[in-house]
Amino acid sequence: MTDAPARTWVLVASRDHARRGLELGFVMANHGKRAPLARMAVGDGLLVYSPRTTFPEGEPFRAIAIVGTVTGAEPEPSDVIAGGFRRAAALREIEPLPLARVRDHLPTSKLRFGCFELAPEDAAAIWHLVPAG
Repeated sequence: MTDAPARTWVLVASRDHARRGLELGFVMANHGKRAPLARMAVGDGLLVYSPRTTFPEGEPFRAIAIVGTVTGAEPEPSDVIAGGFRRAAALREIEPLPLARVRDHLPTSKLRFGCFELAPEDAAAIWHLVPAG
């Protein structure tokens, strides 16, 4: 179990894209948009939900498998996407939490936005399922 940070953000990315961020120590939102990253603060929690294994047409995955914390003070330009932005983050991979297990606390209607803040009570419920690490 992991304690919930004060604020938690859900990012939506294919599993391969999320793993690239894991390897390089950053997150991106909405294909490199700056605005969602600018709303985050150092210490905010991150839950990365992956609908598919690869973008755009990989196998269905539908799970949270990468979690972490924002560490970068500001969004910075990214060399991954020309003209895009990223934010430094301490990330780790976990045993996937399938959508069926977190559905009551993950508003699936918001997943289409690609990045959103999770209500504190829902964040706490999901963080409770995340193994300590």
